[in-house]
Amino acid sequence: MNGNNYNFSNIMKTILITGGNGFLGSNIVKSLIKNYKIIVLVRNTEKLFRLNSFLPKLKIYSTITDDLESIFKDNSIDIILHTATVYGRNEETLNELLSTNLLLPLNLLQLGIQYNVSTFINTDTVLKSNTNPYALSKSQLRNWLVIKSDKIKVINIQLEHFYGPGGSIDNFISWIILKFVENEIEIDLTKGEQQRDFLYIDDVVSAFSTIINNLDLLIDNYVEIQVASNEVISIKDLVQLLKNLTGSKTILNFGALPYRPNELMQLTTNNDKIKSLGWFPIISLEEGMKRTIKYIMNQSF
Repeated sequence: MNGNNYNFSNIMKTILITGGNGFLGSNIVKSLIKNYKIIVLVRNTEKLFRLNSFLPKLKIYSTITDDLESIFKDNSIDIILHTATVYGRNEETLNELLSTNLLLPLNLLQLGIQYNVSTFINTDTVLKSNTNPYALSKSQLRNWLVIKSDKIKVINIQLEHFYGPGGSIDNFISWIILKFVENEIEIDLTKGEQQRDFLYIDDVVSAFSTIINNLDLLIDNYVEIQVASNEVISIKDLVQLLKNLTGSKTILNFGALPYRPNELMQLTTNNDKIKSLGWFPIISLEEGMKRTIKYIMNQSF
């Protein structure tokens, strides 16, 4: 655990956030830090650059050096928020993927039940379980959450593709923008017929905040919430939009690559539940892409 010995007030609720140093997790920390006590659980405590502005106000534990149960013994936790994710894009082993996406949250879920945590909030995907190992691990966790929801309140938040400044460079949006900014000669792509719903990071974070601030309105033990704009766009149209916004001369070879097995082609989203809590997306797709392009153009990779 970090050594800042930060003493929390007894007034605010305490949220344990896994992956709090990641793209999504750190932005959620930034959003909640004023109104909640935040405990962050990370793998590597040397990679906290996204949290530099908040470190004095955080308690930080490591999945490598700290015993998970000690977090619950040392703190009165009200909410567990699981955002840590391994997508399998960087040659992670199956064990690494399952450890983060399934075993870690299951261990925390059990500890949450044991130590009377009121709510477990999970970050899920809309992808079908047979899409890839990542989606399968998410589906397996979802099944366990349903089973265990008789002992702890579970909110399962399903996300499609989110993006924005500071996102990992292996994120599709960041990756393709960087290729355009660098004026890559040509890029091989699939036909790009897949329909997707893209959300800017600020809108995703505001959805999490809205849910956490309105937990009392979600009365069922297991609640599934889809966070989406309900405005889908094909990958091909999205890539063309990014090319136009960057002014790139890159040649796009649509159809040069095959679709991955079990590719999700048609996406159906429903954000009625989150909208009923007062949330709606603010940043348009074009505005969000412009902000992300500007950020990437100012970075050096």
